[in-house]
This record gives sequence, structure tokens and C-alpha cells, in this order.
Amino acid sequence: MLSNDGKLVEEVLEHIAEIGAGKCSITDAAIAAERDASVQQILAGLLMLHEDLQYAQQRQSALLDELRLAVRVRDEFLSVASHELRTPLTTLGLQIDGLSHTLPGLVSGPQTEKVARRLELTRRQIDRLAALVATLVDVSRITSGKLQLTKEHADLVDVVRTVADRLGDDAQRSGSSLSIDASGPVWGDFDVSRVDQVLTNLVANAIRYGRGQPIAIGVDGKNASARLCVQDHGIGIAPQHQGRIFQQFERAAPSTNYGGLGLGLWISAQLVDAMGGTISVRSEVDVGSTFTVELPRAS
Repeated sequence: MLSNDGKLVEEVLEHIAEIGAGKCSITDAAIAAERDASVQQILAGLLMLHEDLQYAQQRQSALLDELRLAVRVRDEFLSVASHELRTPLTTLGLQIDGLSHTLPGLVSGPQTEKVARRLELTRRQIDRLAALVATLVDVSRITSGKLQLTKEHADLVDVVRTVADRLGDDAQRSGSSLSIDASGPVWGDFDVSRVDQVLTNLVANAIRYGRGQPIAIGVDGKNASARLCVQDHGIGIAPQHQGRIFQQFERAAPSTNYGGLGLGLWISAQLVDAMGGTISVRSEVDVGSTFTVELPRAS
């Protein structure tokens, strides 16, 4: 081994660079053959560093494999459980609908309205469970890369009207009004069911966080793109939270006050991305939020 201090430093640096690249030429035999005890300690320390790094990398690789397996098992469980839950929920919903239709012939007098209210409440809870199950199915499809799109030539204004009609009662119960701002049809090749899902998530959030204020849904088409906007005048989102609300399980508002899984905006962002579009938000605390979705009109 070279005894010159300068050459020793140079050789140590070469060994460090070698270790950084995942290699090491230092052997036990080379250490034993070295006459200088201090140099032996340096070489032994470098060899130990290399072995520790190798072990850490192997352990990290094993942990990553375990994590991937755990995620795969979780996704498979969510997929199976979600599909298994769909059938009984659908059957239960049909039974409730059937009872609602036959109620006037089964019950008369003051009890009719009371039973009808209970059936309506039950139906809402079933719809809520069905929505949660659908969310789990979507999470499973997205994370497993099995999300599929089916495009058709459609008018986005019709999609907006459908969503507004479906959520109109929910908005009314919260004290909000829904309005549509559209100057004319906006035709394009869209996956209607997925656009409906994204818009439903955005409008449902506007109802939830809108504090009973008016909600506006805008739709327009310019050149090769179409734009959807959902504006509320509710609690708004602080600037520091706006960058993370499209992530999984993230919520800007306290879950104890507003509930939810924190998946709706993440799923919406994934769907919009799959359709080749973009989603963004402009918001101010205590003023409200505007979510904007831009989608290509041609396949």
C-alpha cells in the first residue's frame, strides 16, 4: 500500500467513488497484507461501508417487493369486495323503489307520508353506499391500469343538463341553486359516462362546500377543446392546500365537518388525464372555488 499521504488520499477517494457506484475492490486479504495499522483501519472501514450499503440496498429492494405485493393484494381485495357489494345494493335499491311505488295502495292515512319519508331516506343511504362502492371500483381500475374509455359523438351541454337534473334535489336541500351557462351545443368525441362522473364529483363538492350559495356550471367549446367550469361561492380553498387536493385521500376541509373519502378529485384528475384533458382550480378562502376541466373535442 502506498504510504505517501497524497497518494493515500487519492486512493481513498477512488475507493469511495467505486463504492458509490456499487463496487468495491478492497478484500480481506488486501487489508491483512497492509503493514500500516492506520491504513488497515481505513480500508476496513471502507469495506464495511460497502457491505452496509449493499445490505441496505438489498433490504430496500425486499421492502419494495413486499410493498408492491401488499398494494396488489389490497387492489385485488377492493376489486372483489366492490363487485360483490354491487349486487345486493342493486337488489336492495330495486326493493325500495318497488315499495315506494306500491306504498299508496298498501298504507293509507297519516302513516303514508311518514313511511314515504323513511323509504326516501333509506334510498338516499343506498345511493350513498353505491357511490362509495363505485369509487372503490374506480380506484381499483385506475391503480391496476385497467381503466377503459368508450368515446361517442355527444353534446356536452346535454351531459351538463343530466348532471344538474340529477343533483338538483341535493342542491335544493343544501339551500343552493344550480344554473347552467351555455350559449349553444358543444359537440365532440367524449366518454360521456366519465365526463358525467367528473362533473358529478365537481358539482357534488360545490354543493357540499358551497354554504347554500348559488352554483354555476359553465360549458363552452373553442376550436379543438371544450371547457367545463363549476363555480361555487362557498368556503374556498387556502393557497397552501390547492396543490394537493387532486392527490389520493387529500381534503382541504376538515373531514369531521364534511366527511368524504378524499378520492373524488383524485379520481376526477385521473379520468380527465386519461381523456387527454386538464383540470385546475382557482379559489379564495370564504369567496369560493372554480374548477375548470378542458377536454379535446376530437379523438
